[in-house]
Amino acid sequence: MNRRAVSLVGRALLAALCAALVAACGSSAPARAPNTVHEAALASSQRAARALQRGDAAAALALYEQALSAADSVEDFDTSGATLLNLSLVHSRLGQVREAHQRVDRILQAQGRYTGALQSQAATRKALLYLDAPDLPAALTWVDRAQAACTEPCALAAVLADIRAHVALERGDAAGAVAQATRAAALAMAPEQQAEQANAQRLLGRAQAKLGDRNAAAAALQRALDIDRSLGLPDRIALDLLYAGDNAAQGGQAAEAREFFERALRVSEAAGLPRTADAVKARLKSLDPPASRTP
Repeated sequence: MNRRAVSLVGRALLAALCAALVAACGSSAPARAPNTVHEAALASSQRAARALQRGDAAAALALYEQALSAADSVEDFDTSGATLLNLSLVHSRLGQVREAHQRVDRILQAQGRYTGALQSQAATRKALLYLDAPDLPAALTWVDRAQAACTEPCALAAVLADIRAHVALERGDAAGAVAQATRAAALAMAPEQQAEQANAQRLLGRAQAKLGDRNAAAAALQRALDIDRSLGLPDRIALDLLYAGDNAAQGGQAAEAREFFERALRVSEAAGLPRTADAVKARLKSLDPPASRTP
């Protein structure tokens, strides 16, 4: 797979992990006495999350910085750790890879301040950054570190299995990817893990397509699409449609492939996803007979 395709995969998974990390942090957050600084940090984080959802990464960065300063001022390590993870995600969205690593390194280098759960989440974010690089051996190293730091039952188990499935797929091990994606799907059965369930189904479909199992691939990709539609996630809906088109094209179903690609293009353009739109346009062009292509 080329660098652009890997980057699309990595960034989609980074976005999905954001929801997984929020769920993990929220489920383990201790009860607190009233604290105005803590409340101010949470308010800034909530505004930052809304800015990120509407695509304003610059505003999200500034607001998360405010939240981090507030948390640091009272040594609120739980809040500062969660905010550092979110800042890493925003830096990644902005293409600031060095800064994204620096944010999670602050957690990883201070084990006495940040809980094991935050250490595992930070190691998982490192794995995703290396997946996006792409540096597959480093990604697997950090998956192992995240797994070791994650207390059972591990809230990130499905995410880690999905990363392993990605790596297997990138290395041409489609059978291994099917095994890991199947495991991830089994681990992501809780209602709050629907985004990760869709990731697993999308990976499963891509791997089954590589093995030539077109019907199974189509069914898995449709399951991913149904979930992503219900969650209202256009970036992943576009990927579901793109990979469904790939599956149809590989099976010689050019008309069906074109329909999937055109749907993916509409979603990408409507949602402001130029990288995905470019990938879809390249696939549409590949369907054109040579004589019809512009010299």
